[in-house]
Amino acid sequence: MESGPSSKRSLRSITILALTVVGILILGDLSRRMGNARRLEQDTLLLQTEVVALEVESVALSTQIAAAPSDAVVEAWARQTSRMVRKGERLIVPVPAPGSEAIYQATPTPLPPRPTNWDVWWALLFSR
Repeated sequence: MESGPSSKRSLRSITILALTVVGILILGDLSRRMGNARRLEQDTLLLQTEVVALEVESVALSTQIAAAPSDAVVEAWARQTSRMVRKGERLIVPVPAPGSEAIYQATPTPLPPRPTNWDVWWALLFSR
């Protein structure tokens, strides 16, 4: 085997090529992890929103269950939801004027702050 300058250059170029390939593989893996982290953040926000909505609904249903046995609630339900009337009463249903529409405004929920790119890279590089 020759240990001349051409074999050293060849070994050096192979080493540089190998390091380049390894670097490209590492960057590809980090890019994939960043994509997964962003998707998981979006899923987390969506699930947190659903959990809050379900908790609010649970409280409302618990309140309805607690109040259900009372006669006043049963009568209110019968009159408002089922449109029942007592003997001798007449059912009157108000109809909105033509051309008028009810306007509903949803209250937006504030989103938590997004992590910076540095936070994402730090988490990808140093957490397992």
